[in-house]
Amino acid sequence: MVGSNKKSELRPKQNPVAKKNNKKRNKKPNPLVRPPKTQTKKYLSKKSNDQKKKNIYFSSTAESLTLIKAYHTLNKRLEQNERDDTITDEERKSNADKIRQEQKDLGGIEKYQQASMYGAKSSKFVCAHWVEPLLREHIGSSKKQSSSNSKRPRILDVGAIDNQYLQYDWFDAVPIDLNAQHKTVVQADFFDYAISHIEKNDDPFDAIVLSLVLNFQGDPRKRGDMLALAADSRLLQAGSLVYVALPSASLDNSRYCDEEYLIKICESMNLKVVERKRSAKLALLAFRSIDKFQAYHVATKTFRYAKEISRAPAKSGGERNNFAIMLRNSVIKK
Repeated sequence: MVGSNKKSELRPKQNPVAKKNNKKRNKKPNPLVRPPKTQTKKYLSKKSNDQKKKNIYFSSTAESLTLIKAYHTLNKRLEQNERDDTITDEERKSNADKIRQEQKDLGGIEKYQQASMYGAKSSKFVCAHWVEPLLREHIGSSKKQSSSNSKRPRILDVGAIDNQYLQYDWFDAVPIDLNAQHKTVVQADFFDYAISHIEKNDDPFDAIVLSLVLNFQGDPRKRGDMLALAADSRLLQAGSLVYVALPSASLDNSRYCDEEYLIKICESMNLKVVERKRSAKLALLAFRSIDKFQAYHVATKTFRYAKEISRAPAKSGGERNNFAIMLRNSVIKK
């Protein structure tokens, strides 16, 4: 006990202030970046649900493209069935019902639209970034030179996912789609919209955008009619633009069409090519109207062409698609 007391007497007493400072010096420094707070189970669950919702339809671009291709094929079968003169009306209706059921089994037009939107979001291509500079070059300058009371340019965007043109303040856009998925898009079929516009004699547009819509149409004749409506002087202002965007494969791998043949068809409608662009996946062509053109007859509700154009001569090679564009006079049904 005596030795123990002596040892404790020899140990100096530590100043309380010094003791506090020593604790501070021994404390580990704070990290430069504060670690994230632990997420609660409730938050993690919500985030997981959001992720599932985001990928509710497709897990990859390849999956969405597979559905788009399958839907296009069924559209072509519908058009072929409609034109088949070797079957009865009853057989035609039965075939059409079966094909539409196949489309429904794929998810219908809604699923197809979701596939298109998924592909658009994963793509670097923004149609508006292609359209606006050319519009400014060819249309914007001419509008400025005209009277100060002239109307703002207007464009018709066919097959629109949303209104990509709200960022621009010098022109207006009317986006339409067969099955609109966005509140800024008017739900309308292009044929119905264009023909109604012509019949009402409404003011024509300064540009018409056909972005990835020609390839959706299954009938080569209707593709030609679609181009004819876009070029029609009652829908398109004189000197105005028509934009055509297609998958590169539609032209490069087709048995019956290529870029030069498409230009030839457009030239027959008094459309002159003003720009040609290519990417790995897209063919972009812009045309300018150089003269009046009308093929749709309001009285008979038919298309009548000065010169009919059939599909191009078939190219050799087994790994090709059947994309084609034709100009054929309508058959007047009695």
